[in-house]
Amino acid sequence: MIKKTWYGPVLQLEMARLFEGKPVYTMACYYVDGLLIDTGPVHVSDEIEEAFKDLPVNIIVNTHHHEDHIGNNIVFQQKRGVEKILAHYKAVERIQRPETWIQRLRAYQHIAWGSPPPSKAQVIGETVETANYQFKVIHTPGHSDDHICLLEPKKGWLFSGDIFIREELKTLRSDENFHEILASLYKLYQYEFSTIFCGSGKIIMKDAKKALKQKIEYFERIKEEIFALYDKDKDIEEITRQVLGEESVLYGPTEGDFGKINLVKSVLTGSEC
Repeated sequence: MIKKTWYGPVLQLEMARLFEGKPVYTMACYYVDGLLIDTGPVHVSDEIEEAFKDLPVNIIVNTHHHEDHIGNNIVFQQKRGVEKILAHYKAVERIQRPETWIQRLRAYQHIAWGSPPPSKAQVIGETVETANYQFKVIHTPGHSDDHICLLEPKKGWLFSGDIFIREELKTLRSDENFHEILASLYKLYQYEFSTIFCGSGKIIMKDAKKALKQKIEYFERIKEEIFALYDKDKDIEEITRQVLGEESVLYGPTEGDFGKINLVKSVLTGSEC
């Protein structure tokens, strides 16, 4: 499934594999002025040519190396002749040699997004220019160490990849770093923007900076609550229940990769526990 929705000059492309007619783990790519931000999961590769038949793609930027963001790079290279695929320097080899990391993928990731084929990539610079816009590249680790966001300051567009998701997030992946995410959110808050385009598909077109501030304040609050309970010798399971509630329904199907307890463990990383 590829669902296209225009927001002014920005096109959102929601992508997902369908199971019994329903999308599984939808993600979103964005297209503007010949620039494509992420290429989606390999499971929708047979829909790419039709979806982009009237959309010239000159540059691709991968916000990070995860399988749902780079899966169709090779389609654009081989069938559309796109030569410039850009990513953070830590992501380049992972994009070019996914065999070095895809063994970590769990069953749900194979089902939802699949294993990405290798594709050529180049190290991104400080800015990305199209005919009409200039995007600032901002390194925002936490979701992954190679994660970047793109900011078009004149238009106030922030393409946030997977670093924001939503204001109150109660789960983390097992490999995410809470403290790095929080630091990246603080970094983004130093910039001016009016719209956030998330890799999850969420778009915030009103009070975008307020939404980011709300997430920062939420993370700071739950961090304090987690440490306060830890100081009272509560175990991790009890801390999770008291601060975040019962475990997410995704915890089992993802073999523990998405879970509330992962957030608590990540907050406590670096403490004496």
